[in-house]
Amino acid sequence: MGMENGWRDDTPIPDTVLRRFLDNQADLGDLIADAVGGRHLRGAGVALADAGVPVPYLNQAVLLRPALSADDPVLTTIDEFFAAGTSPSTILSAWPTPDLAHCGWELVGHPVFVLRAPGVHEFSPNAGVDIGLADTPRDLATAEAVAVQGYPLPEATGLPPNAIFGSGLLGGPLRIRVAMLDGAPAAVGSGHVAHGVVNLCLGATLPAARRRGAWESLVWARVDDGPGLPAAAFTSDDSRPGFLRMGFLPITRFTVWLRPSRLSPHWRAVGG
Repeated sequence: MGMENGWRDDTPIPDTVLRRFLDNQADLGDLIADAVGGRHLRGAGVALADAGVPVPYLNQAVLLRPALSADDPVLTTIDEFFAAGTSPSTILSAWPTPDLAHCGWELVGHPVFVLRAPGVHEFSPNAGVDIGLADTPRDLATAEAVAVQGYPLPEATGLPPNAIFGSGLLGGPLRIRVAMLDGAPAAVGSGHVAHGVVNLCLGATLPAARRRGAWESLVWARVDDGPGLPAAAFTSDDSRPGFLRMGFLPITRFTVWLRPSRLSPHWRAVGG
């Protein structure tokens, strides 16, 4: 048995918060794929999920250890898995990676991983902001519509209801919320509690509702899903100041790759 380095196949998931988050993210991919009839697979050092939709973030390989070279076998596992599908896909790495451009991947960027230690907080929502849990297929379809417009996700325009958030998610560990502003849907935020960490997943706000308290209300609602647990997200530099203002700490930067190489200028691989 070799020396523990934090990302061996037999490393206990609770070893570090980062390890917990990556396994949480891996389980999240499985949940979303299962709910829409997609595929998922665990390989050595990687978790693979393909929801079969044109949103690259939902067809994702989560590296569970560093890939140190462009000929790392884990990259072959990723290529073979996504070769069976037709949708664009992503690789999420918590570490710097080799240049994968020659393998048909395009670098999206380096979203920052933010973390908030468990603890009490005080928060009063802005007037007119109400948060509701999506607990019907219709609610999930509303959350989808807000995400498509607010993120934005133009590649998902025109998909049938529940093509992204399948009804199989209802009652499960992925909790999806919609923020209403003056009675109208304004923002969406999803959270996944697993492996001792709260994962603040996809979040989006409609342009007209930004900076009116909907996003912050959704963050706190999801943090409160796991009392006593750390909360974490990987997010864009646009959302980073908001997280830091709420007590999150910038820990490291992830690496995100996209295939195919033609990158939509409207797509950003971030959570939160």
